[in-house]
Amino acid sequence: MNLLQTSGAVPKDTSPRERRSLRRFLGYASKYRLLIGLAAAAGIVRYLIPLVLPWVIKILVDQYLHPLAPQSEIELHMLMLGLVGLYVIYALSSYYRSYLSGLAGHKIIFDLREALYLHLQRMSLSFFDRQRVGEVVNRITGDIAAAQNFVGQALISATMDLSCVGVIIILILAAHWKLALVSLSVIPCFGFTNYFLIKRIKAKSRDIHDKLQVMSGELHEQFSAISTIQAFTQEENEAQEFRQQNEEYLDSILSNVKLQSIALALTSFLTAIGPLIVLWYGTVEVWAGQLTVGTLMAFYAYLGLLYQPVQRLTELNVILTNSLAAMDRIFEMFDTYPEIQEKRNPLNIVRSRGEIAFEQIGFKYNGGLAVLSEFDLRIPAGKSVAFVGPSGAGKSTILKLLLRFYDVTSGRIAIDGTDIRDIGLKSLRQQIAFVAQDPILLSGTIMENLRYGKPDATPDQIRAAAHAAFADHFIDRLPLGYETPIGERGIRLSGGEKQRLALARAFLKDAPILILDEPTSALDADSEELIKQALRQLLKGRTSLVIAHRLSTLEFVDEITVVEEGRILERGTHEELLKKSGSLYRRYAEQQLTLDFERQSPRG
Repeated sequence: MNLLQTSGAVPKDTSPRERRSLRRFLGYASKYRLLIGLAAAAGIVRYLIPLVLPWVIKILVDQYLHPLAPQSEIELHMLMLGLVGLYVIYALSSYYRSYLSGLAGHKIIFDLREALYLHLQRMSLSFFDRQRVGEVVNRITGDIAAAQNFVGQALISATMDLSCVGVIIILILAAHWKLALVSLSVIPCFGFTNYFLIKRIKAKSRDIHDKLQVMSGELHEQFSAISTIQAFTQEENEAQEFRQQNEEYLDSILSNVKLQSIALALTSFLTAIGPLIVLWYGTVEVWAGQLTVGTLMAFYAYLGLLYQPVQRLTELNVILTNSLAAMDRIFEMFDTYPEIQEKRNPLNIVRSRGEIAFEQIGFKYNGGLAVLSEFDLRIPAGKSVAFVGPSGAGKSTILKLLLRFYDVTSGRIAIDGTDIRDIGLKSLRQQIAFVAQDPILLSGTIMENLRYGKPDATPDQIRAAAHAAFADHFIDRLPLGYETPIGERGIRLSGGEKQRLALARAFLKDAPILILDEPTSALDADSEELIKQALRQLLKGRTSLVIAHRLSTLEFVDEITVVEEGRILERGTHEELLKKSGSLYRRYAEQQLTLDFERQSPRG
């Protein structure tokens, strides 16, 4: 850290937060300090070897090319062969500098990206409710890639450049101290240039990162909803919005390019003017007999080698500014903690009986209005309960609370008498098989998606689960069978086929608790009948919680619970609730029978 500050690699105006991010990044780098050290050592050798050449030129001019100097052909050949040998070492050190720094950089970024990915996996569902997926992905890819530049450009290059500058200053002072002072007078100007431009470049870099994140999130959202955009012919509107965002991003980029170009122009001028001043003053010294031609030539060559690393150290601030902004955004994500926390020593369940109790639970999303209030329900092991009610009644929230995607605001949920907050998250969720209304399938093959239910399942077990869910009816007709790619989110499958794969995963998991979120909604009659047959088998011996809008799906559940405004209004079997005059469930049934009758009636 001190080395970087001394070199100017860490800008003076770096905020405490960015310095903390830098220290944390260096914590990841410390694991590979041997690789970094070897890369830096190879780099120092690579940078120091060319410093011999100007001194050899001085010797050649003053001792071998001067007409009065004694000439020894053997000494000349030995000198040049020694120089060739040094450049063989130069080539080897160039290889190891490049390879070792690349190896260290990529390993550090691998560790950081994996750690961030695992951290994000543990985030609560509420985090992803607030964040757009594209913005999160940009942190893992774009920001970490920007931080990678820090390893090769700052940790290693700064060390090499500082070593090179230090050795050159010693050599030119030894050669001619007056001329050395003249050449070094330009160096403070590099610092002034850096000081006045770095703040603006830094602000622009942060703005660029922010705009890129917004644009990434917007693109992910648009392409995820491309069918809706095309169906409503909104392509031009979305393209116009993207163009506006892209123009704003371009403006920020061009402003930053302009500032960097100004910095480059100034440093290039200083790099060029320094040798001119030296030539001017040096020629006068040669005329005065105070300096040999060989020494002046060597001095001029050293200046090129001196100003290059000085210029790189100045430009390093631009690279580091981008890297620091990226690091800050990466660790900002690390500092966001999941709202759902495990206890220090959570309980682990091998296999629960499946008895569930919702004990006077209340829940609010992010401190808003109450979604559930004094919700009290006990479900015996092996029994099935369906939840019916209007949209927004809290039905889906009940299932999310059982999975601990969120924690209750008051009361408690217990499995086999144990508060689920006392159970390890992995252990809890291993007890539950979940079939969503819109099953989430991942790009890959059918076999890979089914293995989500049981990663170590044998092919025979997978086929048996597919058979139980009637998924083999369509799988066996596919050219590649179970090895058929299904596309992103299963786009190549119909709704009924995706639902049957989701049920097959539940069969394969064989968990004691089953959650079904509207498993037959939006299915055609044939698909619904197959799903219902599979459900009858799947519910046997399992504690099941079912959300359904189609009441025909509920004919095989043990009990129906009617929920409205987060409270239980009615409970009973299908027949019991229909017999209650004026009951809410009976009104639902009558409305659905009317809708079903209207759908089936011939149009005149």
